[in-house]
Amino acid sequence: MAALLIWDWFRLSSLASQRYSGQGWKFTTRVYADWLELREGDRAGEALVRRALERAGYRRVRGRPANPAEFRQRGSVFEIYLRPFVYPDRVERGTPVLLDLRDGRVAQVGDGFTKPKPRRVTRIDPELLAEFSDQARERRSYIPLSAIPRHVALAVVASEDRRFFKHWGLDLLGIGRATMRNARARAVVEGGSTISQQLVKNLFLSRERNVLRKGHEAVLAFLAELRYSKEQILEFYLNQIYLGQRGSWSLCGVEEAALYYFNKHANELTLGEGAMIAGVIPAPNKFSPYRDPGLARERRDQVLADMAACGFIGEDEARRAREAPLRFAPNPPPVTRAPYFVDYVRETLARDIPEAHLLTRGLSVFTTLDSRAQEAAERAVRDGAREADWRSPAGGAGENPAQAALVAIEPSTGAVRALVGGRDYAESPFNRAVESRRQPGSAFKPFVYVAALDTPFQGRKPPLTAATMLTDAPDSFRTSEGMWAPRNYEGTYAGQVTAARALARSLNVATVRLALLVGVENIVRTARSLGVESRLRQVPSLALGTSEVTPIELTSAYASIANHGLYVRPVAVRAVLDRGGNIVWSPRRETRRAVRPETAHMATRLLEGPILYGTAHNVRGEFGFLTPRRGRRARPTTRTTPGSWASRRRSAPACGSAATGAAASGSPARRPPSRSGPASWARRSRGGPRPSSSLRRDSSRCGSTGRRAIAPARSART
Repeated sequence: MAALLIWDWFRLSSLASQRYSGQGWKFTTRVYADWLELREGDRAGEALVRRALERAGYRRVRGRPANPAEFRQRGSVFEIYLRPFVYPDRVERGTPVLLDLRDGRVAQVGDGFTKPKPRRVTRIDPELLAEFSDQARERRSYIPLSAIPRHVALAVVASEDRRFFKHWGLDLLGIGRATMRNARARAVVEGGSTISQQLVKNLFLSRERNVLRKGHEAVLAFLAELRYSKEQILEFYLNQIYLGQRGSWSLCGVEEAALYYFNKHANELTLGEGAMIAGVIPAPNKFSPYRDPGLARERRDQVLADMAACGFIGEDEARRAREAPLRFAPNPPPVTRAPYFVDYVRETLARDIPEAHLLTRGLSVFTTLDSRAQEAAERAVRDGAREADWRSPAGGAGENPAQAALVAIEPSTGAVRALVGGRDYAESPFNRAVESRRQPGSAFKPFVYVAALDTPFQGRKPPLTAATMLTDAPDSFRTSEGMWAPRNYEGTYAGQVTAARALARSLNVATVRLALLVGVENIVRTARSLGVESRLRQVPSLALGTSEVTPIELTSAYASIANHGLYVRPVAVRAVLDRGGNIVWSPRRETRRAVRPETAHMATRLLEGPILYGTAHNVRGEFGFLTPRRGRRARPTTRTTPGSWASRRRSAPACGSAATGAAASGSPARRPPSRSGPASWARRSRGGPRPSSSLRRDSSRCGSTGRRAIAPARSART
């Protein structure tokens, strides 16, 4: 018996620890996209700011915002009441902010609405992408009792345990009163359990009903009263109690209930709203306003009457609360945003964080995802795959629908800004952006030229340069497996050409000749240093992209060129915080010199050829490129369709295309300036070499500023 009491005391004592996540006290891990950060002078339009606020769950109001998570727009001026939010590097306390936009830029950022004081930077909190939990699927947001309005706490006390502040865990008078009421009604209409008993039952005991369990419950309730103050017990209870169901998620605690029923935080609840939430405690699904609004209002009125009987409020106050209308929030079941990216994040974290901690410790995961770029990427993949279906001989998806994938990486940081692993996660959760290996075809050719441009620094005589003359004519080459005779895609040959023109025109035979001059082993070494990790066969056909790679590693390799020859390993997570706001995990930044800056610069200049006069010259007219761009338009080889890569100077995030192949630049303006590189990956039954026009149009809407690295799109039959 003594050992049992010691064990119970230990379990009760652990409740106050933020590391505790036992039965009935579990917290979901929340995965967030990247936040929007704005300074004076940044490029930002009204649509960008408004959409960011809507994604973050801010409410648009007509009057001046008076509560956190509200905003008002007056022309190009935004009045935003920021919600309290804990970031990895700072804490936002929740302040009014004024944002003035003029001519597509941030003209003013200030604290306050009337006489705003200059503010260096403002952040709009990030969009919630997903939540991780165990099989219980409990959504709970822990808030201190001081953040819960007094009338909400007293409504719960009046409804559930009106003598809460007078007993030591057991209320004998309450038990007797409940017994008499149940006997008169010949049914269970009132329970005799105190708040302390309900708390320990939900946290530590099973649901079975017997005398032994009831006795253990009474002992635990008494120990809880000894261990904690009444305020602490009430705080635990208000954060633990089950208050409704949203889809497959159980809503626990008054904060989640306030968000669910009224789209408010708990500290914004009115007396009537708090009474309604207290009223659903006995049977949340039965008394849910979404199931029976009339019954929910009856329960609210009963709780208000109980509060008046206890002396917590006056009769006039109760009457006004009964007459006040209840406006319930529309609440569709929650969905996971960017599911392929979320899977990638989870796999990344699972290498270092135990699964039990990841599912029940209430962690906050801050990712690198750009929500706007992700929306454009998903649209591009979806439309491109649909067009590939239309181009197929069957004239539709049939039994083998086209699939596609897209990755966008910020070269200077390695941040994954967008990732799509397929056209529909529900139909196929296989993440093609990370796990699918396909032959890159001509998208691999630039690595041959990068290796060639690096030879002068390795002492090769004569050095290979962009002006090196190559013979582009039908020929056969001896390999370990016999003679091999590559052919140009169009069946025409240019004779003597420079290496620069061979790349611009994507000439297969000339590229193979250059590969043999450079040495296949040197090409493999260059591709490896740039970021390609898949197995590469050291055969001459490697120059034409016959070894399979994944989209994310191919994009990383292109990003290394855009980053002046510096490789940065892709990262999808910025930081992981525990419930106390402490950083418990951050990515290990891996950076290395892939190729010399001079080589990367020359390769970048060389890649202007496809855009200016090569296979991707039509991109200039399609997107209105009036200044030099760098590009790589892949010629289709066996069972493939075309793809492209492009970047431009002095810019930031990016977008790419998928499925049938074209890629375009664009993304929202951000600080600090960065460079991005998306790659798309697709498969289809059959299709012509012309890139998808609808795909190009959607990709171009990803944004308008920033250096872009649009890595190759590939298609292949599977």
